[in-house]
Amino acid sequence: MFAKTFEKFSYTSAGISTFLLLGISYYYTTLDINWSLFESKIINGILIFGALMLSNYAIDTVTRQLTIERSNRNAYHLLLYPLIVISYPVESIDMRFILSSAAIWAAWRNVRIFFELTDNTKKIKRLFDASVLLSFSSLIIVENLIIFAYPLLALITSNIKRDFKHYIIIFMTPIIIIPSAYVLLSFLSLDNYLFSSYFFGDQLQMLDEFKFILPTSYIPVSIVFVLYIISIILKFYRTAGLQRRILDFVGVVFFILTSYFFSMNQELSGSEFHYLSLILVYFISQIFVKKIKSSYVNFIFIVLIASIVTFNFLI
Repeated sequence: MFAKTFEKFSYTSAGISTFLLLGISYYYTTLDINWSLFESKIINGILIFGALMLSNYAIDTVTRQLTIERSNRNAYHLLLYPLIVISYPVESIDMRFILSSAAIWAAWRNVRIFFELTDNTKKIKRLFDASVLLSFSSLIIVENLIIFAYPLLALITSNIKRDFKHYIIIFMTPIIIIPSAYVLLSFLSLDNYLFSSYFFGDQLQMLDEFKFILPTSYIPVSIVFVLYIISIILKFYRTAGLQRRILDFVGVVFFILTSYFFSMNQELSGSEFHYLSLILVYFISQIFVKKIKSSYVNFIFIVLIASIVTFNFLI
């Protein structure tokens, strides 16, 4: 069933993944929208679908094309990504997180390719593309500027040949793009649509005390988190090479810190979970890197699908 269809990349697996993301995009347009650039549901649906497809493309590159086990590439991530997205307990749509997360993951794709390349000219282009995408995400939510620390950390701790141009690109790109965009958007009276703040906006309400309560709508994503923890153990056990371990470690740190920051807000819309998508799919896919019985693969997906249908739609 699932194991046979997604054991290899094919037009069928890609088509099913695209169809599922199209269905998710339509479902999102039926929910209340807290923040959006447009009032039209059709335009919002197109933007959501485009963002999800961009994220899926970035996930495919990082998970399949850059995987360690190149001889055992599969396409389980194409099914994992839509299922993980639909497992999120989304109560309302905040387009900021969907759009900016897509830009972040597209940037991370370029960073991963950057560390795989040997030609410095191509490396500089990839790093510049990543910096532009991160700058774009920062135009939407200013706190995304913090994410520039992750490629910088990976660059500092890596064992590649140092080039001062790499650091110049990371520092100067947002310094040039963001103020220029602010001036232009202010001139066009469009600055109110961008440069929002998650932590200092009116919508943020910090937790005054921590209480662990697990609503039923969080059960599917809790199953995803359990798979994530298992996959981390497997990933670091199997990973060879300091550079890949550093990049994986940076990804885990991003996941932990992002989860912590979002947990401080007691009024989550659910759209915030999109910031975790690539990390979750990338690591959980490692469970399937080594060949395992088809029955185990089918069991994992059946449990995940059953929990999503039961707790997100029936109960």
